[in-house]
Amino acid sequence: MRLKSLLILVSCFVVFNINDTQAQELNFKVTVDKIPALSLVKADPQFLSDLARRIEEFFNNTQWGEDRYRDYEKIKGNVLVIITEESADRVYKAEISIQTERPVFYTTYVTPIMNIKDNNIIFPFTEMSVLQKTSSTFYDNLSSILSYYAYMALGLDSDSFKVNSGDYYYKKAQEVVQTLPSGFANDDGWKSSISSKKNRYWMVDNALNTQFRQFRQAFYEYHRMGLDKMYSEPDRSRAVVLSALTSIGQGNLDYPNGYLTLVFSDTKKDEIVEIFKVADKGQKEKVKAIMTGIDVSRKSDYQALD
Repeated sequence: MRLKSLLILVSCFVVFNINDTQAQELNFKVTVDKIPALSLVKADPQFLSDLARRIEEFFNNTQWGEDRYRDYEKIKGNVLVIITEESADRVYKAEISIQTERPVFYTTYVTPIMNIKDNNIIFPFTEMSVLQKTSSTFYDNLSSILSYYAYMALGLDSDSFKVNSGDYYYKKAQEVVQTLPSGFANDDGWKSSISSKKNRYWMVDNALNTQFRQFRQAFYEYHRMGLDKMYSEPDRSRAVVLSALTSIGQGNLDYPNGYLTLVFSDTKKDEIVEIFKVADKGQKEKVKAIMTGIDVSRKSDYQALD
């Protein structure tokens, strides 16, 4: 849906049953597939559908925090797992893409909160495998990866509603990292020594790093003070969004190429273009300068603002 929906005040009210309360916070749709060239000769014929069902149930039937969510409050998301390799002992390599969203107040528009692709997934899986929620105990790599991303999704969603309210979830995600056995902690998806600093370790490290307090404040202002008020005060709210982007850009100068900042850039690029298509030339130029300063590879994404 295009961002012009932000300018539409929905003239209807939905009455929810206040007793319709569930512990679980997530409402993810999970799809598992394989690359076309791969033949799964070791796996059970129902492997892909069974794995998708188990991951979906794991996300959606687990209580990840202490808050209770009604059905309409649950965080929606889409998860795509692509199996890229199968070994003789039923160990699989895969890529996982996770996209989450949250509604924008008083509109039918939903804004993307996290859009991330992780190419470093390695896990064993058989008919007897059991996925287990974890933070301070290691069970298996897949349980740790999925638990980690559940916590990160909840942390980012919380931060979009209240300043720094994602700390509880980020600390849980960090516990997942800290309890990994050495054999897994040195995997490219987890290790702290990776030169690019673009993996699970660095994403949560950024979230809890005091140097990213400015980013997290701006992340809140972008959503709660900008998008959520766009329906009633579009010009003022656009200025708030620009101010938030300016803060994020300044934070990037202090901590260049932070993974959390790059995730934001990748998640929000289309939305930012839609917000500022109707802006004046000065605002457009500022947005292009900020966002290409964060990630120059995204320069072509902002050509619509020329």
